[in-house]
Amino acid sequence: MNKKRSRILLIALVLLLALFFLLRFLRPEERTRNVIDLKSGAIDRILIWDNMAKLELKRDGERWMLQQPLVWAADSTRVRQFFEKVVSAKYATKAMSIDPNAAENYGLSDTDALHIQLFAGNKNRHLLFSNLGNEWDYFRWAGKSEVYAIKSKVVQHFPPELLVWRSPLILRYYEEHIRSIRSKHKDNDYTLSRQGSSWTYEDKRQKFPVDFDNYALVKIISILQNFNTHIFIDGKTPEYESAFAEPMCEVWITDTDGNTRKLSFAKFDHNRHLLMVDDDNSVLYQVEFDSVYRFMRNPEIFRMIFSAPPGA
Repeated sequence: MNKKRSRILLIALVLLLALFFLLRFLRPEERTRNVIDLKSGAIDRILIWDNMAKLELKRDGERWMLQQPLVWAADSTRVRQFFEKVVSAKYATKAMSIDPNAAENYGLSDTDALHIQLFAGNKNRHLLFSNLGNEWDYFRWAGKSEVYAIKSKVVQHFPPELLVWRSPLILRYYEEHIRSIRSKHKDNDYTLSRQGSSWTYEDKRQKFPVDFDNYALVKIISILQNFNTHIFIDGKTPEYESAFAEPMCEVWITDTDGNTRKLSFAKFDHNRHLLMVDDDNSVLYQVEFDSVYRFMRNPEIFRMIFSAPPGA
């Protein structure tokens, strides 16, 4: 009796397992498609806007450039994320809603949504995105009422804001491309000149070689290789213009092709220091005092070998 009962239980278990795997096999899988049906390499222009702002990017060879509200290099990291999270994103083909009024219900009306329009030659795709406080966004195609979900948080990560899309890079010089660096401030006017891997310091009182590992020299070269800021200022207002009437420090950088750029540093208030490039006050850059001080060090610091001076 026990053997017969065990056999029945075993058969029942096998049947249940078979039914489980059969139902799992027959269960319809969620179908997905690409949100954007354009080839990423063919996309050459991007428009992003909402009811507050508008932003335009254009491909320029291997890089992307902002076109409006101003012309500036786009942040390459942000552009790469955009192509990963938006252009290459997939969505479930089952609509969240096919109600004709779905756009209003999901925050996807023309006035409430984030608009993204992509261009590839004579082709373009226009989508609207919204987020209602969830871990995913909703979207629809312009002219369509069906609403779909996308796992990427497009609205949060890709708004039409300069701070988000603008490259923080002000300028970049690698050491091998620099011929000379001249710095002028109230205490001195000196020039650092490079010949091969050798550097020389010179002012009106002295001239001497600078060790390639000299702390002051390394600090100057390092910031010129990646001079960044995240705070951009419209310098055409009188309060900012007056700050440059007597700059704290002026720097001229000459490259190996003979081209020279001028950096003017000014103290705006107790906490803020500003940079103007090539006497162009249309855009000013807020920088740390350390960025200015690197060009204002005492000549004796350039005589030191390798180690940083006390308090530097």
